[in-house]
Amino acid sequence: MLEPWITPSLFYRFLNKTHSQGVGMDSYGLCQALGPVEGNRVMRSHWDAWVTEDHVRGLAERQVEVVRLPIGDWTLKPYGPYIGCMDGAAEKIDWFMDMCQKYGIKVLLDIHAMKGSQNGFDNSGQSLGLEWTDENNFVHWPIESANWMGDYDLPNNEYKNIYFEQDRGVNWALDVVKGLMERYGRHPALYAFEPINEPWWNSDYAVLKGYYRAARNIIRSINPDVIFTFHDGFMYDADMWNDLFEDNDLHNVVMDTHFYQAWWGKGALPDYCWGYYNLWNTAHALKYPVWVGEWSLATDVCALWLGGFNDANTAAVFPCSYVECPKPYMPAETAVDVDRTKDINGPFGTALGDGFDHAFIKNGMCATDSTYFSDADVAMLGGCALRAFDDIGITGQFLWTFRNELEDKWSYTNAFDKGWLNTANPVPQGQPLQQ
Repeated sequence: MLEPWITPSLFYRFLNKTHSQGVGMDSYGLCQALGPVEGNRVMRSHWDAWVTEDHVRGLAERQVEVVRLPIGDWTLKPYGPYIGCMDGAAEKIDWFMDMCQKYGIKVLLDIHAMKGSQNGFDNSGQSLGLEWTDENNFVHWPIESANWMGDYDLPNNEYKNIYFEQDRGVNWALDVVKGLMERYGRHPALYAFEPINEPWWNSDYAVLKGYYRAARNIIRSINPDVIFTFHDGFMYDADMWNDLFEDNDLHNVVMDTHFYQAWWGKGALPDYCWGYYNLWNTAHALKYPVWVGEWSLATDVCALWLGGFNDANTAAVFPCSYVECPKPYMPAETAVDVDRTKDINGPFGTALGDGFDHAFIKNGMCATDSTYFSDADVAMLGGCALRAFDDIGITGQFLWTFRNELEDKWSYTNAFDKGWLNTANPVPQGQPLQQ
């Protein structure tokens, strides 16, 4: 599962390309632009370089107990441009599960990308609702859409219809769950299963709940010990979710919420800190244990391509920092470097304007999070976050991601090594916990 902000050098190959030449901005686009042969050569090189046994061993040494593994629904049932391009994905997951078992790490298997896109983000496999206005310019965020469960009518903000065919929609997704559970469901490292990541805020929630119930039945039928994990669909609300399962049927059910403060634009460290504590306001009313399936130490949106390849949907609040763009991590035969002499590298999304410069590579320099807060401040924030999770009863938390090429605040490995995840750090003074 690809996201350009995590591995920007993988996507250097598409800089300064035109629409006609083919520009990959996500998993779907990479396979479409490169084709099955070259795409698979690049993907296999990426898999082998990005996650090695040393990385898994390093996570265990850094006290990781569970990892959340994002995968695409094409893993066992490739379709469209994924055919051929993603050959070997299932075997890499086999290898990863074995490595986790070897080093005593458990795995939350997460279907991060679903056919038709469940949210329109690049992390769904396809940045859906993207149109080219000419050969060098495109628009995405103003027309973002998500069609995994049906045809979404953007002007009227509703689904025109819901898919129940075998090759798309809910039935497709349930068959994906079944296939993945049949392959991985009894692996000793498997701890939990999440049937879809971040279905968007315009979802038909009645349909989504029906999908969750059916998916849980499939998971239980194959391995009842696997924890069923469902994402809140950006509705962190007890009234929305407490009717999902009956009170006497809550065994091995966990709700996943994602909590990022990078988009909030707060100016004072205690405000960020107490933001974590305010998760309690809903957590205490939910019938289910809560996992924070994604969070980070970022305090702004500066990380290059966080809002998509050469695009952004949020202006930076604090001045971003700039560092030399990372050199490619893949071997020379598949690596492509950025033109480090070019004033600005296209093509261009809708992010051109004040506060959006972090979306583009200029003269070989890439944006990273602001230095508005010192390392000591970030360490204090990390300690506060972990203490808050413990204090309010968050039973699992996953810093997103385990590593990336550029941004320490989005990297568990680097954050740990810098001492930012030390629960002994003092909590800054600020507003009291709201209950």
